[in-house]
Amino acid sequence: MNAMRRVLFTLGELMVTAGVLVFLFIVWQYGWVGWTEGHSQEAQAKVLSQQFDAVHPAPSTPDAIPVLEQKIAYGELFGVIRIPRLGATWAKPVGEGVGLDVLLHNVGHYEGTALPGQVGNASFAGHRSGAGNPLIDIDTIQPGDAMVVETKDGWYVYKAESHEIVRPNQVEVIAPVPDHPGQAPTQRWLTLTSCNPRWGSTGRYIVHARFDRFVPRANGEPAELKGGQ
Repeated sequence: MNAMRRVLFTLGELMVTAGVLVFLFIVWQYGWVGWTEGHSQEAQAKVLSQQFDAVHPAPSTPDAIPVLEQKIAYGELFGVIRIPRLGATWAKPVGEGVGLDVLLHNVGHYEGTALPGQVGNASFAGHRSGAGNPLIDIDTIQPGDAMVVETKDGWYVYKAESHEIVRPNQVEVIAPVPDHPGQAPTQRWLTLTSCNPRWGSTGRYIVHARFDRFVPRANGEPAELKGGQ
């Protein structure tokens, strides 16, 4: 009987130790690693903005909405996305593609969807937890919130309209007209996707935004990035 108690006591100690180790790993993975990777992404976004400033694009004609013309290679960084609701310094580089290698350090652009400024649905994905936790607070985005994509030409300002929670296989959310596959687009949309719930991946949290305006680089960053509405 004493031997059995010793075995059970030892097993209990091992289970407690394993639980502590798992807890410490989660803290390390989503806390410290998330914090450092998040700051690394913001630093990369700052570098991209500085590179865009050095390009000196040709002045835009009135009311013109430029679109990236060159083919973007998989993994290539071509923009920075900023969502003031997620923090004053929240800025993430945007890479082409949504493979795990791209999403490890960036927000990814779904290949084949519209590019910023194009008629259609410019669609992006990012991790909610892990890889810097870029979209951990995606569920705080409210209708009317600015979602701004910066490229070498300037800033494309979209305003959030709605959100939905869907199954992982409901790809119609990134159709040219969101949720209406096969319908020809006439407007400019932005769709942002991430996992749901916050610490799981059984669903997808989706935010849809509609294009508001384009701000050329020569005009300086839009008011929404300066604390304006």
